[in-house]
Amino acid sequence: DWANYTSSPLRAEAGASVPARTPQEVLAGTGGPFPENFWDPAGLSKNKSEKEMLELRAIELKHGRVAMLACLGWFHVAAGWHPVGDFYIGEYDIIDDNPLISLTQLPIGGIFQVVFTIMVLEWLTTYVTKPPEERPWDLLGWTDVIADEEYPPWKERQLQELNNGRLAMMGIVGLIVQDSLFGEYFKGIGQLCFGNPACEEIKNQFIENPLAGPPIPANPFGLGAYTFPALYPAVEVAQFPGGSLG
Repeated sequence: DWANYTSSPLRAEAGASVPARTPQEVLAGTGGPFPENFWDPAGLSKNKSEKEMLELRAIELKHGRVAMLACLGWFHVAAGWHPVGDFYIGEYDIIDDNPLISLTQLPIGGIFQVVFTIMVLEWLTTYVTKPPEERPWDLLGWTDVIADEEYPPWKERQLQELNNGRLAMMGIVGLIVQDSLFGEYFKGIGQLCFGNPACEEIKNQFIENPLAGPPIPANPFGLGAYTFPALYPAVEVAQFPGGSLG
């Protein structure tokens, strides 16, 4: 009788249940700045089930993706590249380059369009194209395409998305706070060397006047006025096309 073989390995395997994984095991390979880390300084994983941990990771990835798009949009507006808004207004440069100010210039119809689009995306990913339970962050269906989830390059790409998302979340908060408190919205993103004045002479020499030649040797870095100290003797300077040679 099969019921009498309680010590049989086959019966043990048939009746055994799969043990629940710890939070560290659930997020193994994607837990921190490096693949071998499990990064949870706030202790959010304490007493969490496997399903809850996967859901928290999905929420983190979603916020990171939104933050990366927000940073990209912020930099485009700050650089003065907002053709859709300019076209809608009808006159170029009416839309302000400050992203927070340009947000106030968005008409109420545009705000409703943005909110409606967000609601549609949430509805689609929650009810229509629901991601798999074991990968709740997989909105595009990569689970069915990737043959080996443990493939090192694929794990590395996942880690890159996670860390870039974390950086973007900190970045967009910093940009908003800096703009709100000091009015500095990183307008240098659309300028040479991010608006550093040290690059102005290089810009004038090589970009706006490419035939001017390299900076003169008396100014080794090509930046601003430069004079030798008095203890150095004067030197003859020979003129050559496109520059000079001492």
